Amino acid sequence: MAKNTSKKKSGKSKKKSSAYAHLDFTPGFWQSRWKEALIILFLGFGLYWMSLSYGYVLDDQIVITDNEFTKKGVSGIWEILSTESFTGYFGAQKDLVAGARYRPLSIVTFAIEHEIFGNNAFIRHFINILLYGLCGLLIFRLFSILLPDQKQTPWLLSIPFLTAALYILHPVHSEVVANIKGRDEIMTAIGALGALYFVLRYLPSKNKAYLIASGVAMFLGLMSKENAITFLAVIPLTMYFFTKPTTRDYLTALTPSLLAAILYMIIRTNVIGYVLSSGKVITDLMNDPFVQMNAVEKLATIIYTLGEYLRLLVFPHPLTHDYYPYHIPIMNFGKPGTLISLALYAGLAYVFFRFWKSKSIYAWCIGFFVITISIVSNLVFPVGTFMNERFIFIPSIAFSLVSAYALIKHGWLSEKPLLKYGSLALIILMTVGYTFKTYTRVPAWENAFTLNGQAVMVSPNSARSNCFMATALYEYGRELEDQEEKLKAYEEAEFYADRSLAIYPQYLSANQIKSGLVALRYQQHKKLNKLLKEFKEILNNKPQVQYIQQYMEYLNGREDKAKLTEFYYEVGYEMFAKQKGLYPMAVTYLKLGEQIAPNDPRIVFGIGKALYNGGDQVQGLQYLERAYSLNPALRDMD
Repeated sequence: MAKNTSKKKSGKSKKKSSAYAHLDFTPGFWQSRWKEALIILFLGFGLYWMSLSYGYVLDDQIVITDNEFTKKGVSGIWEILSTESFTGYFGAQKDLVAGARYRPLSIVTFAIEHEIFGNNAFIRHFINILLYGLCGLLIFRLFSILLPDQKQTPWLLSIPFLTAALYILHPVHSEVVANIKGRDEIMTAIGALGALYFVLRYLPSKNKAYLIASGVAMFLGLMSKENAITFLAVIPLTMYFFTKPTTRDYLTALTPSLLAAILYMIIRTNVIGYVLSSGKVITDLMNDPFVQMNAVEKLATIIYTLGEYLRLLVFPHPLTHDYYPYHIPIMNFGKPGTLISLALYAGLAYVFFRFWKSKSIYAWCIGFFVITISIVSNLVFPVGTFMNERFIFIPSIAFSLVSAYALIKHGWLSEKPLLKYGSLALIILMTVGYTFKTYTRVPAWENAFTLNGQAVMVSPNSARSNCFMATALYEYGRELEDQEEKLKAYEEAEFYADRSLAIYPQYLSANQIKSGLVALRYQQHKKLNKLLKEFKEILNNKPQVQYIQQYMEYLNGREDKAKLTEFYYEVGYEMFAKQKGLYPMAVTYLKLGEQIAPNDPRIVFGIGKALYNGGDQVQGLQYLERAYSLNPALRDMD
């Protein structure tokens, strides 16, 4: 009986281990793969070394240069962890985008760097490149486990190495690596892939330490960016395609990551105060690009952008940091772009369901891509823009694997010379093409001027890129000594500001920069009527432009009192009070008029009406009575 029992146990153990026999955990992996590892790191540094001398651009000011918590160094870490990620920049939680943002871990690293190195952009760029290289090494290690080397394949053409190399070289990653803020994407990829790696280590060994490590990796990935949560689906997907797990294996392997996700969501909800929606309606086109679309147009535009992601992976040109309205146009289901994209994804769905039972690598790649892109697709919840190249930092892993697998499995390993050497030529072409495109794209990230200069060429229909270029030219003009060159820069800046406003007249940032440029032009020609006319047009588009209020305070006592008083009455009473019902704003401008014309009956009357209709009836009536005493005819205007 004892012998039979022993045999049964032995058989069960053998069956259990055979479920993971395909996973390659041969000891001494890095000792035997040091050449591949060095090349992967070299490729990262070889492509991005230029960025080491670059400064800060785009959202770097939100998380680094103008973030009060980051600038506190280590002492600011608790505030970073306990507040929404934009709070250190705005001073309070603004809820400008749906779901807010809680991505503290990369900001914590910036605070630590500030403590040690100060405001050193070189160090931050260096760390980005290093982390990118480590991400490439992790991809190489993972696919070496899942797809062991074929003996007949040279190490340079092994599927795991080629996958990692193509991934590192892909130009679509230039934004993530060259823009310091992009570190959150790299860190969440490392965390999510690390969770998968430790699950794979656990399965054959049943060492619970690996389970704990997978949960920790997932938690760190989530604290970098929410995207890591998609690996709650990627992990079981990978187990199904590459192993033969039991139901218990699925549950056990996924539990640490699930617990990490629950812990993250609890922390996130407590910090920002809600799960997904604050209840605040987002009306700014720059924070919700779909606000001017109906449901059909929104769905068609989302489907179109999903197709654009596929195009960028296959043909990464042109590249831009700006996919805001309306670089991506409003689409419908009658436009070819939407229909082509829909057909492509229908084809991917067919391939997945046709081959998932046979556990095809292609089916796994489709599943991985769709799962990881879902969270940034705008189908689940709005992400604040139509699309972004950085959003496919993780999904592009699937494309790199598909490329490497097809080129090696059906090309290099083919007995047909045409396929064999044709695939080799294609590998060389992709390598050279990726390298050239990345190497020429990286310099765009040197500063705001170079970045936005390229963006307005690629994204001329984006209100945001035109506004950013206007701002960059304005800042550039301020630094110039030559007066003629300065004016030329300002004129060019105004051209881009006008182009931005033509796309989105209510764009606050564009109206702000336009008002500043109008004021600069006035300082040259001193044409007050023109200045006031343009200020009135700007305020009609966007009443919240604060610069105009500040500049009018400067003009009080320096310019024609009658003209200024007329402006205050027309803007304060006629526009804000009567037309728009913006009573507090009306009072603000009418009070400026009161400073220079305290006894002008129209100004006094306007203040009274604005106060009364705005809720302050006592003070409003006092102003109205004074206005009637100054001009009894005003009673007829009630």
